[in-house]
Order: sequence, then C-alpha cells, then structure tokens
Amino acid sequence: MAEPVTLTMPPDCTLRTAQALQADLLAALDGASGLALDCAAIETVDVTFVQLVVAAARSAAPRGVTLDLTNLPDTVAAAFRRAGFAPHAPFATAPAH
Repeated sequence: MAEPVTLTMPPDCTLRTAQALQADLLAALDGASGLALDCAAIETVDVTFVQLVVAAARSAAPRGVTLDLTNLPDTVAAAFRRAGFAPHAPFATAPAH
C-alpha cells in the first residue's frame, strides 16, 4: 500500500502561485494513501489556497485518500474561516453565525 506523503507549502500561497500549487498537490496525491500539507512556512495566503485544498480533499476522498493541514499558522486558519470552511479535514462548510 502507498505511504502517506507530506508536502511543504511555500511562503506564498496565493493566486500568483496557484497553478504550481495545483500541480504539486495533484502529483503528491497520485498514489499516496494520505497527504499532509505542512503549512508552517506560509506567510501570504488567500482564498485561492483554500479553494485548492478543499477541491483536492474532495477529489481525494472517494479514492480513500486523506488530506489534512499541519503546522497551521493563524493566517491560514483565518483564510479558511473567511471563506466559510473549517481549517481541517474534512474542510466542511462552517456554520453561519
């Protein structure tokens, strides 16, 4: 069985880097049993990163592949909350207040 993979996120996780991030996520998910995104180095984040993570998690789930975030800076957690999602698997929509 495939091993879980950890992918270290770059400092910039915004629209500027979305295409490269998407390619990295797809490559890391291919054949992995699980994927952890190490977010410790993230300095700049926007909703594009949230969209990439949620989409990747949703496409991986039917294949039995897990995806989660580790070493989550406050800025990343805040980006998920602003977008209406929980900043952890299964990245469910946060309840409205």
